[in-house]
Amino acid sequence: MKVLIFIQWPVQAWSIPDAQADALAAAFPEVEFVRARTLEEAGRAIVDVDICFAAMLAPAMIATAPRLRWVHSSASAVQGLLPLTELAAAGVQLTNSRGVQAIPIAEHVMGGVLQLSRRFDRTLRAQQEQQWIQHELSVDWPWMLHGRRMTIVGLGTIGREVAKRAHAFGMHVTGVRRHPDRERPPYVDAVVGADHLDHALTGCDVVVLSAPGTAHTQHLIAAPQLARLNRGAVLVNVARAGIVDGHAMQAALHSGQLGGAVLDVFDHEPLAADHPLWTTPNVVLTPHSAGFRASHWDEVAALFRDNLRRFQRGEPLHNPVDPAAGY
Repeated sequence: MKVLIFIQWPVQAWSIPDAQADALAAAFPEVEFVRARTLEEAGRAIVDVDICFAAMLAPAMIATAPRLRWVHSSASAVQGLLPLTELAAAGVQLTNSRGVQAIPIAEHVMGGVLQLSRRFDRTLRAQQEQQWIQHELSVDWPWMLHGRRMTIVGLGTIGREVAKRAHAFGMHVTGVRRHPDRERPPYVDAVVGADHLDHALTGCDVVVLSAPGTAHTQHLIAAPQLARLNRGAVLVNVARAGIVDGHAMQAALHSGQLGGAVLDVFDHEPLAADHPLWTTPNVVLTPHSAGFRASHWDEVAALFRDNLRRFQRGEPLHNPVDPAAGY
């Protein structure tokens, strides 16, 4: 059995460390591992491998890999990174690493919302300027999460972890997901399908986007949806930038319909230095880093090791991906 490891990005955090790749090889001495660091190297290596542990592959590569039976994505997102149509046509099983970033991203979401609700952006700036802004905060009051309404669009692994934390703060949580008939988690007050999105957004104070980026979710949140939120609501996007109509979002921020936003994803990354979001008040910007933490690769590698043992034994694999759905 031969495994190709190709997980290389310009961002170091998403490139598999040498020590993790070496540990995989040591854990499976009966398996031949080959490492590729460029797409060209991966293209040459894939011709005789059985398994790919990769973050992205080119469509043309699948036709040159007659032995390929399984691809495991080191990321959760696969749309646009892996050739879903070609993999499905070739009968190649696809799994991903969903779940390993759920807790850090959920903590990131709540941290961003708390920064805006408790006006920490203003108090930290005042601290740096050695200003006592007690009077200002009694005019533009901080607000409590307790009793507020949160709608989570995408109630997968990330959305459920966000819901747990929002529920602990005393928020009323509504989840929007593809299969609303599945069991409702006890920390979610209501679950609806995508066809009831507008209803779920009506009267909402915080909307969290954790849905996959697919053709069906492109610009899912546009001006009509933003208008349904309570005035001054907060938008949190830790999913894909394309889920939101960026022009409508900026217009809502400037009009006050949105009272703030927590944004970790952008249409073009890095965000251009002259982009107006940098200077828009009440916006928390992070550089696509919501899932960052020191243990990331320990958890990704552990998931792949478990799945590789399952593959060797002919058992069902964790985290299968539906190529037609894109997640």
